[in-house]
Amino acid sequence: MSSAPFDPDANYGAILVGALVSAVLFGVSTVQAYIYWQRFPDDRPAVKALVAAVWTLEAAHMGMMSHTLYTWLVIDYGNPAALLGRAPDSLVGFILMTVFVSVLVQTFFSYRIYILSRSLTWAMVLYASNLLRCGLGLAIFSLTLLSPTQLAFSQRFPWLLITLWSLSAAGDLAVMLSLVWLLWRQRRMTDNRQSEFLLDKIIKWTIETGVATSMFTTVMLICYHTMPNTLVWMGLFVGEARMFANSLFASLNSRTALRAVPRAYEANTSSDGIANASGSRTVAGAETLAFQPWGTAISNLQTATGPVGTKTEFGEELELELAKIAV
Repeated sequence: MSSAPFDPDANYGAILVGALVSAVLFGVSTVQAYIYWQRFPDDRPAVKALVAAVWTLEAAHMGMMSHTLYTWLVIDYGNPAALLGRAPDSLVGFILMTVFVSVLVQTFFSYRIYILSRSLTWAMVLYASNLLRCGLGLAIFSLTLLSPTQLAFSQRFPWLLITLWSLSAAGDLAVMLSLVWLLWRQRRMTDNRQSEFLLDKIIKWTIETGVATSMFTTVMLICYHTMPNTLVWMGLFVGEARMFANSLFASLNSRTALRAVPRAYEANTSSDGIANASGSRTVAGAETLAFQPWGTAISNLQTATGPVGTKTEFGEELELELAKIAV
């Protein structure tokens, strides 16, 4: 920033727009958290604690982001050099909140992969990646706090941010691809059309949410690398925690949508002239079990061989597992 003329649009403007969008996304995540508490009161304490922790961190992030914005735009009004000076404590704080939210959410999705794959090795790789991300985030937090100015930090430790965001984007992509592969593998193992229909829906949701977080981090990394004299990257960074929080809440709340999938399947098959004698029983089971987030291993589905539309094939094991992994 010091080697080029100051551009208010690419600095103050980027931060302001990013903060406003982040505030809107915080409202979305608050609504999603409320919906979760209303619809899933019987979830395990660990899941409810995760939701509470993520929303609390989001609220703290929102407060710190607002204080940083007020400091730069009001207290330091007319002093662009403040952007290069010592970082406000609130800026350092919301960096830490972002790290915690992203690591918590990715650890949750990594655990889902372990439940589906039963592969401790792959799970440990993902957990190690999350631990490394947490370590890098804590290092950035500490060094930013200790650096005399933000300019000094950016000149000495740019590789820390690049490494963190590269690892984050790669980790998000790895989690998404792992979930898609596990779901696709399970789809190949079932001959039931309702099961395939439901798995197709969940694979689509998984790709959409996984690509969104990975692409967001990638764009932020590109902006940081290609526009080092602006704060466009920070305008994106203030919304990173919101992306992760909303992906978690949407994943948990999407279990409600599972209830409609059997109906959609039956509507499609009915329009094609395919009868389902036990359809009402299947839909009832889906509506009840779609609210249960934990169940038996999805590998149990490999043994289900009942005819299309029966409780054996589109039964409790499938509903419990698909409710658990829905994203």
